[in-house]
Amino acid sequence: MMQKSLFEHLGLAPDNGRHIRETSECSDDLEIGKAAEHLVCADLILSGYRAFLSDQGLAYDILVDIGGRFLRVQVKATRKPKNHDPKTRVTPGYFFHLRRAGKAGKRHYPKNAFDMYALVALDRQAVAYLPVKDCPNQTIALRVPGENYLQSGSLNREFNTASFRAALERIGLSESFGIAE
Repeated sequence: MMQKSLFEHLGLAPDNGRHIRETSECSDDLEIGKAAEHLVCADLILSGYRAFLSDQGLAYDILVDIGGRFLRVQVKATRKPKNHDPKTRVTPGYFFHLRRAGKAGKRHYPKNAFDMYALVALDRQAVAYLPVKDCPNQTIALRVPGENYLQSGSLNREFNTASFRAALERIGLSESFGIAE
């Protein structure tokens, strides 16, 4: 089952590209990052959570109030799927660099700087939420919804299985704070 985009959920899906400009028209990476942060914040608020954009310069982008505990979320975005190694990969994926920060990824995040990643595919307005503890590598790839892949395994990740609720359960917060389904 493919996850609806936030815009489809609200009945605002673009027609002929008039309501949402193409991501290729965005001026720079900062603008792309801001768009992703706002998309994640809106997704969380519309799902019934209290979510807030953080100030610039912090290691996390969004704070989510979960029963009085603040969960720190780092947002990573990509414009479209890529095939980084066509010689060995048959199908494209959404690739995210998790440990780097700043322009050209020159800075690294401090340890324990945030609790969760929100990985955004801007071309689909899709968000995958993953706890930091489930992401030990420098990069992560998510499968493109609707693509046929040859292999399956524990490291294969998909948007439709990476909900915010599932990430909360992996962190151990959903039951202890009585979050309703």
